[in-house]
Amino acid sequence: MNKILFSIILILGLVISSIFLTPISFISSIFLKSNNELEVEYSYLNGNILSGTVLDLYVNNQALGDYSYETSIGTSKIKIKFFSTDNQDISGNIIKSFETLDPSIFTISDLIVEETISFDLIQNVNLKFNIKELKVNNFQCESIYGSIFITANSIRDQLYGDLSCRDGDKIITNLKNNKNKSLGSIQYHDLSIKVSISTKALPDRRLQLLSDELSFTIDL
Repeated sequence: MNKILFSIILILGLVISSIFLTPISFISSIFLKSNNELEVEYSYLNGNILSGTVLDLYVNNQALGDYSYETSIGTSKIKIKFFSTDNQDISGNIIKSFETLDPSIFTISDLIVEETISFDLIQNVNLKFNIKELKVNNFQCESIYGSIFITANSIRDQLYGDLSCRDGDKIITNLKNNKNKSLGSIQYHDLSIKVSISTKALPDRRLQLLSDELSFTIDL
């Protein structure tokens, strides 16, 4: 009897080990073959289900960069912690519940995206997305709880806004200052961010005479 139990435990251990140690490139190829919604490409993928690295990641022809990941598996969900390894400042978690096997349904939590950009009229603009929870259904935004913050030497006050979903494929917000005055808007769509800032938020009165707002687009 002991030999049978030992054999069962050994076989179970080998099966679990083989799953955890299976190269992530093999698992990824199975997923991509069964996925018709997203076009995913990369130049290098190394590791297993527990940890690994992906370089030159593209989704629907949009460059996302280089990332490393670490996976933890519980009784009800799998959690993938990811962080950028190039010159970007991006980190967060992907959580997949075992309640459904549909790969288009998942949650993103504690997502931090920070980027500094410059334009002719505004220099060193810092944008920081802080998303506590983003629920995705059918690869579209179902609900979101998070904020964006914008600071720059050429902007009087820090601008902020609470994020919300629109039409499933857009994330929007109205920008306000610390006096709760509306001074712009942001829309995220197709991996690009369109920012509009009222010139009233800028100390340069010449810009206020030229235009009511400044608009620019950031391609992620």
